[in-house]
Amino acid sequence: MPDIGEILGWPFKDRRWPSRLILTGLLWLAVSLTVVGAPIAAVGLNGWMLAALDNLRAGRTELPAPGFRNWGRGLRVFLVLLIYYLVLAALAGIPIGAGLLVGLRGPNSIAAGLLAVFGQSLLLLGSTALALLTPAIVALTERDGWSGGLNAANLWRTASARPSPTLVAGLIAVLALDIISPLGALACLLGVALTTPYAFAVLAAAVNAYERALLSDR
Repeated sequence: MPDIGEILGWPFKDRRWPSRLILTGLLWLAVSLTVVGAPIAAVGLNGWMLAALDNLRAGRTELPAPGFRNWGRGLRVFLVLLIYYLVLAALAGIPIGAGLLVGLRGPNSIAAGLLAVFGQSLLLLGSTALALLTPAIVALTERDGWSGGLNAANLWRTASARPSPTLVAGLIAVLALDIISPLGALACLLGVALTTPYAFAVLAAAVNAYERALLSDR
């Protein structure tokens, strides 16, 4: 079982963490201020996260230097996750769109409402599941490339074979990306320059712990 405290606290073991997190966050924030720049910043931050993962794999608790490297690997992880979310949005959009058509064509508001609620529920449950599976998706993408990351059947087999590490790593990822990272925006918009790279550093540790769990099965 991964040490949750160790995963959450590892970035602070690097004495340079204030400058490395804040400068990386400021770079990400500056690039992401435009519609065109937002996906570029996301790719760069994913590449930075993978550089942190490389350090952890080598046994070094060192944050990567500020700057976006590993563009190819970062782009691959970003696109794999994006494809999953686009497929989910398309599936959820079918009942939502059907509900809108039913509502426009007749007085059957109950059926229209049920279809819309079903689609929204599918979107919520699916996005939660994908968030929990993020470390597993990153680990499989890193190990097997596009075919590993986008093989949904293999993803399910891998996750279900080791449910405890999958769930723990997934919960850590949700805590970091969906709770801690947005907290910076609540305190001060510039706060995300610290909380967002910290969240991705924690994601790197969660992926590293998950990879070790997978290796223990071999």
